Amino acid sequence: MNFRKYRSLWVLLLCCYSAVAFGQPLPAADIPVTVGGVLLKNPWAGGLNCPQPSAVDLNNDGLQDLYIFDRVGDVHLTFINQGTPGHPDFVLAPEYALNFPVIHNWCLLRDYDGDGIQDIFSYSDQAFDAVMVYKGHYQAGKLAFTRFHFQGPADVIYIPGPTQLYVSTIDYPAVDDLDCDGDLDILTFNVAGGIIELYTNRSVEMGYGRDSLIYKLAEGCWGGIYESGLQVEVTLSPVMGECADHFWDPDDTPLQFRHSGSTLVTFDGDGDGDKELMLGDLSFSNLNYLVNGGNCQKAWITDQNALFPNTAQLAEIPLFPAAFYLDVTGDGKRDLLAAPNNKLGSIDQNCFWLYQNTGQDNAPAFSLQQKNWLVDGMIDLGTGARPVFVDVDADGLPDLVAGNYSIYAPFGAKDPRVFYFRNTGTASQPAFTLTNSDFMGMNAFSASSFAFTPCFGDLDGDGDLDALVGEQFGHLFFVENTAGPGQPMAFKPAVYDYKGINVGQASVPQIIDLNRDGLPDLLVGERNGNINYFQNTGTAQNPEFNPDPESAPNNFFLGQVDTRIMGYTTGYSAPWVQEVNGQYRLFTGTEVGRIESYSNIDGNLGGVFTTDTETYGQIAAGERTQVTLADINNDGKLEIAVGNFRGGITIYETDLDGPPVGTVQPHDRPQLVELFPNPTAGDFFLRRLSADPAPLELRIFDGTGRLAEARTVPFPDQTLRIGTADLANGVYWVEVRQGAILQVARVVLLKAD
Repeated sequence: MNFRKYRSLWVLLLCCYSAVAFGQPLPAADIPVTVGGVLLKNPWAGGLNCPQPSAVDLNNDGLQDLYIFDRVGDVHLTFINQGTPGHPDFVLAPEYALNFPVIHNWCLLRDYDGDGIQDIFSYSDQAFDAVMVYKGHYQAGKLAFTRFHFQGPADVIYIPGPTQLYVSTIDYPAVDDLDCDGDLDILTFNVAGGIIELYTNRSVEMGYGRDSLIYKLAEGCWGGIYESGLQVEVTLSPVMGECADHFWDPDDTPLQFRHSGSTLVTFDGDGDGDKELMLGDLSFSNLNYLVNGGNCQKAWITDQNALFPNTAQLAEIPLFPAAFYLDVTGDGKRDLLAAPNNKLGSIDQNCFWLYQNTGQDNAPAFSLQQKNWLVDGMIDLGTGARPVFVDVDADGLPDLVAGNYSIYAPFGAKDPRVFYFRNTGTASQPAFTLTNSDFMGMNAFSASSFAFTPCFGDLDGDGDLDALVGEQFGHLFFVENTAGPGQPMAFKPAVYDYKGINVGQASVPQIIDLNRDGLPDLLVGERNGNINYFQNTGTAQNPEFNPDPESAPNNFFLGQVDTRIMGYTTGYSAPWVQEVNGQYRLFTGTEVGRIESYSNIDGNLGGVFTTDTETYGQIAAGERTQVTLADINNDGKLEIAVGNFRGGITIYETDLDGPPVGTVQPHDRPQLVELFPNPTAGDFFLRRLSADPAPLELRIFDGTGRLAEARTVPFPDQTLRIGTADLANGVYWVEVRQGAILQVARVVLLKAD
């Protein structure tokens, strides 16, 4: 649908610049995950699609840790090396990422001033193509950064004068010592896009120290090569000091223009002291290794290998590969990593290729070790992830179900799926095991639909939880659960276009009784950033929804929530309403990756919700976040799981009180009451077991987390009858609290028809 209105300008400015001012960072939850019989090393890292790695000492302990910037979502990932010298062991440590500044498109860590601390070279934040720099330092034992200020109208590298050093949004430059004088130079393609320019750092030569950065154009056609973009090989110059085919003249501009889109990394590949170049191009899948037959003062590319390193171990990454040179095996010799540089339309699971250096650091020999380095330790569903917690197998433990956008397939095909991770842990210590990679058989629709976003709720009033699945084109799939109350889910084939609802693009549904009339309603997020409310006007057994979101009692602009920010025409809202202390609270994912939180929802479905924060928990999981909350470890507090467009999931602990979702009481926790009969065909009873005279706080929730009843049970009441006349068949969760003691029990209601 066409969304008709933006927020006012001041709200948009607040969205854009409010950054991390609201609340403290949430602690990451540590929950084991097993895939294919292997316990994942970093399951909740959030996946990788376009990783750009750099070696760095994050905690000043002398060991080389790992930093990754991923272009998909512009996210920082930090991994501490918990191994020993020569045997690295990279473990996710997200607390170190909080010290990194906001960065877009590309990022390299390099030590420009020789103090042993890595600094940042990255794409400019000044709305034009340029390079900005941050100086690294340690603060309370953690690497932190301060902006390097250049003389000029913007804090970017000039060359010198009023012109900035140009690097495009989709290129990846080389920052290395190219002229062998000990400081860092920059290689980048020129504005026309076919010729490489060398900018040398002249600060030392001009009488300044290495703490200054003064760049000057030294070579307008570095290596003499020309990249047409029409073929994988570059055109070589037959004469040192001349540009290939005379496409460049120092007193003129290039005669031919080509698209932007190239990646560069330099290293000494043959031990002669000068630097060779590894080149990736937007139009091709392979890397081209260019041999420098010149010297440090004048580069001259004399040979190339477009089938690097050889046909048997070909680095073929569709589409637009980038290469990186750093030691990740701990043997003191830098290895080669290769990954996609294209945000969409490239491999998204086996996307981090490790070529171990079996030669010397300055004369490497590369051997392909694996194509999923580091990714094999993460939940990575390809591209996109929509998580939700639900008890699939009726064992009382919350399982994890997650849909994806797609797994990469060649020729523009799609491979969307819904994944089922069974909870194989306990009530207080959850653990997830991937059990089904095509849950509910949704992959059968891949020829016509993708971007699956599942949710669960009892839509037909039969006491079990059915599924709705959103998709790319704004419709909904209905997947009926025929198992019955308290039984493992059993689904009929999915049916497309539920109730004719279509919100335009990228539908993200939730089933919830938002107006608290006892009937399940629908919330549906969408590409435009608004949230659609569809009120159920039918009955428990026969739900009815008017498919027009602008027709009352529906509301296409629920709470006037708009997840777009300035400069964006889309917002990709992904709502999740959660009951917190008896009141509804709305959390929503966004296109830019933040989690927004709203209150003042109950009784205000036609009004404006109160914005609690637009940066909940300082979560920065990457673009197109999708969120769900549940108490999955039975501690009375909610966990929040966040999917992102890299195909991964992150999970955090919160201090929010919330209802249980598919949890049973741990055996070692004190029992406050005994519940009987269970299952029950009518009323059920709670017998008090605690001798403590303090009153019991009782809450009963239905299978969707809606509060059905709440009361205080005074002492000395020993047996309490719970009436079920107003309750539909299904699974209910009885929460009993006395002081710090919490008991949760599941009861199955099976009244006769």
